[in-house]
Amino acid sequence: MKKLRSSIHLLAFIILLPFSNLEAQEQSETLNNPELSSSNFYTSRYQAQNAFNGLGYYKLYNQTFNYETDKLLITLGAGFLEQNTIFNNMAPGIHGSISANFEYKFNQRFSFYLFGRYLTPSLNEEGRINTPHMELLYPQSEVSAGLRGNFNNVNIDVGASTLFGNQPELNTLLRTKVSIGF
Repeated sequence: MKKLRSSIHLLAFIILLPFSNLEAQEQSETLNNPELSSSNFYTSRYQAQNAFNGLGYYKLYNQTFNYETDKLLITLGAGFLEQNTIFNNMAPGIHGSISANFEYKFNQRFSFYLFGRYLTPSLNEEGRINTPHMELLYPQSEVSAGLRGNFNNVNIDVGASTLFGNQPELNTLLRTKVSIGF
């Protein structure tokens, strides 16, 4: 029985070893200040990038058109997605990106949102990331809905997303995200 336990520990170590070095750096940036706008309509540029050490990266460049009131935010965006993995020894894939976001604020703390994004086929003939275990790390064509809450320095996001990736069936994910500011 003792040998069986040590075999299970060794197997768990072998399985978890590759994930012990999984590090990611995420950076998002709004490149102009919407507060300077004098109307409910404004445009903004948005850049999000994420690098997974030893796996790959993506960079999303978006130009958005926004309509904002006290309770409602509607954002339409278009841009380019650059992504690459260690499985691709060619140039990074460049894809067009079109997105829409609708957010309704119930009060100062809670809001409901709907989000959709479509990624075009590669503009430079590079294939999409088609490995199921890597697909969830990179932006995909998707539709999502959820609730957001803000309590002082704690932000909570609970929702569901349906990914329209390269797999034959749709992937529907339930998400919970908690971030604490210092």
